[in-house]
Amino acid sequence: MKYRLYVNGRLVSRGPVDIGMDFTGGCTRRWFYDSRDLTPFFRKGVNVIAVEVFAQWHLGFTVSRGKPGFLFEAELTAPGGEKTTVTSDGSWRGAPAGQFVDPVTWDMGKEPAGWREAGFDDKAWPACREIENLWEPLIPSEMPPLMEVRYPPLRIEGLSGRTMTADGSFTVVFDRVLSAYQTLKVKGGRGARVTLKALHTVTLTLDGGERHFELPFLTEVAPSFTVEVAGLTTPLEIVDVGANFTSQPLDYRGAFECSDEFLNRIWNVSRWAVQVCLQTHHLDSPNHQEPISDPGDYVIEAMANYYAFGQPWLARQDVRKFAWVLKDVKYHNFHTSYSLGWLQMLLDCYDFSGDRALVEEMAPYAHELLDTYATWRGKNGIISEAPNYMFMDWVTIGGFECHHPPAVIGQGYISAFYYNAMGLASRVAALMGDNSRVQAYAARRREIAEAFNRELWNEAKGLYRDGKPFQTSVAPYQWLPEDKDIETFSPHVNLLAVLYDLAPKERHKAIVERVLAAQEKLNTQPWFMYWVFQAIAHAGLFEPHGMAQMRRWEIVPETQSFREMWTGGDLSHGWCSSPLVQMSARILGVTPAAPGFRTIAIRPMLCGLTWARGTVPTPQGDVAVAWSLHEGRLLLDVTVPADADVVVPTAGFPLATVTLNGQKAAPAVHVPAGTHRIEVVGQR
Repeated sequence: MKYRLYVNGRLVSRGPVDIGMDFTGGCTRRWFYDSRDLTPFFRKGVNVIAVEVFAQWHLGFTVSRGKPGFLFEAELTAPGGEKTTVTSDGSWRGAPAGQFVDPVTWDMGKEPAGWREAGFDDKAWPACREIENLWEPLIPSEMPPLMEVRYPPLRIEGLSGRTMTADGSFTVVFDRVLSAYQTLKVKGGRGARVTLKALHTVTLTLDGGERHFELPFLTEVAPSFTVEVAGLTTPLEIVDVGANFTSQPLDYRGAFECSDEFLNRIWNVSRWAVQVCLQTHHLDSPNHQEPISDPGDYVIEAMANYYAFGQPWLARQDVRKFAWVLKDVKYHNFHTSYSLGWLQMLLDCYDFSGDRALVEEMAPYAHELLDTYATWRGKNGIISEAPNYMFMDWVTIGGFECHHPPAVIGQGYISAFYYNAMGLASRVAALMGDNSRVQAYAARRREIAEAFNRELWNEAKGLYRDGKPFQTSVAPYQWLPEDKDIETFSPHVNLLAVLYDLAPKERHKAIVERVLAAQEKLNTQPWFMYWVFQAIAHAGLFEPHGMAQMRRWEIVPETQSFREMWTGGDLSHGWCSSPLVQMSARILGVTPAAPGFRTIAIRPMLCGLTWARGTVPTPQGDVAVAWSLHEGRLLLDVTVPADADVVVPTAGFPLATVTLNGQKAAPAVHVPAGTHRIEVVGQR
């Protein structure tokens, strides 16, 4: 059940962590409990612990197994050392919260006054009934409590003074999109109805007293909400109105700044785009709040998290949760391709945090997932018998909406992700010393690569087709349109072929150039751009082409955010944070050379800029990089907490001379922990 816990009238915890589920109904079959230190909230004398438990919830994810309940246990240590345990047993009293008419309607007059405070007389309330084993197994959440902060409004429009004497409305405006709990404190206005309108609409009926209301469920404020007052017969004082912003507790350890102010703004907006999505699980957005079934989104969000904040615990917990969901749905979740995104997320977590234990725990799930995909290979040798091919991208190809394309468009796309996933699973097997699996994956990858090139390469066009028609025996249905006799050449399949080396290396640059030249604007949306950037870089073409793609991002001034898609969608989608990763990983050039950054790689790209500087957080400590160009001279200063391999760009410096800390050096050097200066001098 969802709850709000109070000590002496003060909200001290809300939760629990979302259990994790798929759109189709599969879930973790586990329930999480929260651990909190309540010491700061107790005082000398009588204390009261009170809780609201929500049997209904406005948002569409699981909160109950069908019977409302609440489990609480606390250990109290007295000054003398003696310990007392307080549990939610039959000595507790409870009553239906009559003020909650339904999840979006509150009648303040039905709420008992002062029920959260010491001294409230609850004798009329019945004793709580103990229940057993409805939530087994219980799993401790590994995450700290969310950060909550009062976010100040930019302005309030339509409210003259603080007292309303007639029906009307006003709007509370913020300077950016928020993930928040709306709040309202009022006095008077007995019998009036107050409606708060943002992403969700909720209505309050006032009882005339001084009342404080906080929306119990998280909502998107983008960037304002409206308050409407109706049926007002006595004056109503608006004591306070606003929003409590929430996210994971994060430090802004990462940073980026360069000579291009547009890029600086994009980096900062990208950081906010991912922060609003880091809640008790990764959200696709505070607008949708889809369940744990979107690891294709979370791959991007987790990477932005590593570069901006360096906090791995949410990625770790969601990796575990989604593995349990995969097991429950027999390794076919609603978004077929996203399952493979989960495996990428697992290995990214290992590379950026060094958490080998997580990889070992997830190994059985990884192999069972790949074994399932192996059964979807068709007579053409690639994946052509999948239940569906969703999600590809929010684009139209060959007349089909590619949220869920037909097999003729989805074959190559899923096969490329599957090919890469086998390489990831091979890394997992190698860590476990499972050489037989390593060999089996290598053999299967060779088969897939051979079939991919045989079936999909079109020599005349110099591109890979998306698939061949009528190769699947799976009957069409809602999420799998019927094949048509068409031939399409999407940027998705071709750039994945380059990125994952399904295409021979000698084809890489030509494929990328053809794809980019074929369209004035690449037929990809912000989500798939994460792979576009990687493919361009893998082909050695990030400097000439990466910046142009980065400039496709547009900031909505009112919300200081990006749209989910280039011209539409919500205003708080975490997958829009790809540019942050590119700037930190490519312009600063910082990546892990060994898991957990035990060795650091620094390979900056100049990208037409004159200077760049920034910080990348790692488990070893922060990495600082600053480079600048001065009339044929490149200065690169790095501060590293561990050994680092540094490669300086010399292509633009004919007859370049490189020095490391004043001593002549090669363009590629290995440096120990500490601060180092590398200088490149030559004609430019």
